[in-house]
Amino acid sequence: MKYKKVLLIAPFYQKTRFVVPVLPVGLGYIAEFLQGHNVECRIIDLAFGNRLDLLKQETESFSPDIIGFSMMSFEYKDVYGVIRNIKKSFSQIKIVVGGPHISSCQADVLKECREIDFGVIGEGEETMLELAKGIEPSSIPGVVFRSNGEIKSNGLRNASDNLDKFPFPRYVGFDLEKYNYGVSIVSSRGCPFRCIYCTAHIIRKKIRGRSAGHVVDEIEYWYRKGYREFSFQEDNLAFDKDRLLKMCDEIERRGLNDAKMMCGNGVRADCVNRDILKRMKDAGFKRLGFGVESGNEQVLKKIKKGEKLEVIKQAVKDACELDFFVSLFFIVGSPGETYEKFMDSIKFALSFPASQVYFYNLVPLPETELFNYVEKNNYFLIKPESYLNSGGNVQDMPLPVFETPEFPAKMRIKAMKKGKETERLVKRNIMKKRLDKLYPFNHIIAVIYTLKIVQAIDTKLMGYELFRRTIGKGRNKFREVFYK
Repeated sequence: MKYKKVLLIAPFYQKTRFVVPVLPVGLGYIAEFLQGHNVECRIIDLAFGNRLDLLKQETESFSPDIIGFSMMSFEYKDVYGVIRNIKKSFSQIKIVVGGPHISSCQADVLKECREIDFGVIGEGEETMLELAKGIEPSSIPGVVFRSNGEIKSNGLRNASDNLDKFPFPRYVGFDLEKYNYGVSIVSSRGCPFRCIYCTAHIIRKKIRGRSAGHVVDEIEYWYRKGYREFSFQEDNLAFDKDRLLKMCDEIERRGLNDAKMMCGNGVRADCVNRDILKRMKDAGFKRLGFGVESGNEQVLKKIKKGEKLEVIKQAVKDACELDFFVSLFFIVGSPGETYEKFMDSIKFALSFPASQVYFYNLVPLPETELFNYVEKNNYFLIKPESYLNSGGNVQDMPLPVFETPEFPAKMRIKAMKKGKETERLVKRNIMKKRLDKLYPFNHIIAVIYTLKIVQAIDTKLMGYELFRRTIGKGRNKFREVFYK
C-alpha cells in the first residue's frame, strides 16, 4: 500500500442553506471501504470548531499521505483557499477532491487550483482504494490527474450494480452526538431522470439500489445503539416499489417499532401511490418531501421533470390525508415560466395542508442543460463565478442570477417575495394546528416564530454549534410535536 493514511474532509458551507451539519455519508462510505482494505482513515467535518486551525492540527497529528476533500459547486473558491493553505504547510501530502463539483467540471478544477493532485469522478470507494495502492493514475478509471504538465481525465468508471458489497458507514471515532437529526442513510445511487437543472444524471444515469435487507441492517445497527431517527439523503428511495415494501416489512419484522424514517430530500410522486404511502406510514415513515418544482404543466415539461401535474397532486393529497409531515419544494424562474404561471405554484402550495413549502431561486449549476441554455442566450445577470461564491444564500436571495424574456428580473423578485410570504403562511398554519392544545397561545407562538426577522435569526444561529447544542436541543424537542 503506497498511501496508508487518508484524511477525509467535509467542508463547511457557511454562506449557503447548508448551515446545519448533516452526516457526511459519502465520506463515511469511502472511509469504511478503505479501512476494510487496511488503509487508516479519519474524517473531519469542518462545520465544527476553528476550521483551518483544526484541520492543520489534525494533519500534524495524523500525518496522512492523502487528504481528500468533498466539494459542491457552491463556495468552491473557499474550498480552494483551504486546499492552498494546507498544501503550503504540508507540501508532501497529496490532495484529492471528489463530489459534485469535480464530477461535473473535471479538468477545469485542477486548472483552477494547481494544488490539487487528483480528482475523483463519481463514486469514490474503488477509485480511492486504487489511488492508495499506488496504481498508476493513467490506469485508474474515474481519475483526473496531472501528467507532464497536462491535465488528463480517465472519465467515469463503470459503477458496480452490487451496492451491498460496500459496507455502510459506522463512523468509528466520529462524534455523532454533534449531529441534530439522527443518522443519514443512502439506499440508492444514480438518477435516470433528466431534469435540466440537476447534475445527478450527468454523474450517473443508471440507478442502483442496495437490497432491502442491507438497508434495514444499517437501520437496525444504529437502532440497537439508541438512535431512533433515520434520514434518507437521496431523491429516489421509492424508485423500486417492491424493494421499498420489503424494507417496510423488514423494519416491522425486526421490531424497530419506534424508529422514525424521514424522506426530507423528497420522493418522486410518480413512484408512489396511496397503498405504498400507507405501508410506509405504518412502518414508521414520518416525513415526505416532494419536488413539485412548478404548479404549471407546461413548465414541468420545459424543465423535463418527467411527471404529470395530476400525478403530483394526487401523491401530495394522499400523503397529507395519511398525516405525513409533507414538505413541498418549488423553483422560481424556469425556462418558459411567467409570473402568471408562477402563481400556479402558489395556488398548488395553498391547495393542500402541507407542513412546509419552500420557494427557491433557480440557480444554474455548471454543465447542466439549464446552465448551457442560459449561457447560450446570454441571460446571466450575475456571472457564475460570482453567484456560486456569493456572500449569501443565492437560492433564497430575492435577486435572481439570470432572467428570461418572459420572466424578467423585476417580476422574478416579486415572485420570490410572494413565495417567501407563502412559506411563512404555511408554517404559521401548521404551527397553529399542531400546537392546538396550547390555544390561544398557539396563535401567538405561530405568529412570532414566523416573523421574517425571527426566521432569519433562527437560520443564522443554527449555523453555530453552540446554539445547536443548547437552545437547538430544546428546538428539537419542540420539533417532535410535529411528527406525532
